[in-house]
Amino acid sequence: MGSNNVQAALQMADSAARQITSSYQEWTAFLATAGRLYKDVCCKG
Repeated sequence: MGSNNVQAALQMADSAARQITSSYQEWTAFLATAGRLYKDVCCKG
């Protein structure tokens, strides 16, 4: 991965983290989605 790709990925991660933690509603929506995706991946069977 080139330096430009790494920098772009870091900027995307920073932007996502800022958006997710910008408010209580954003944070709880993220947690609900993460929990639902985790449940779908790990608990089927």
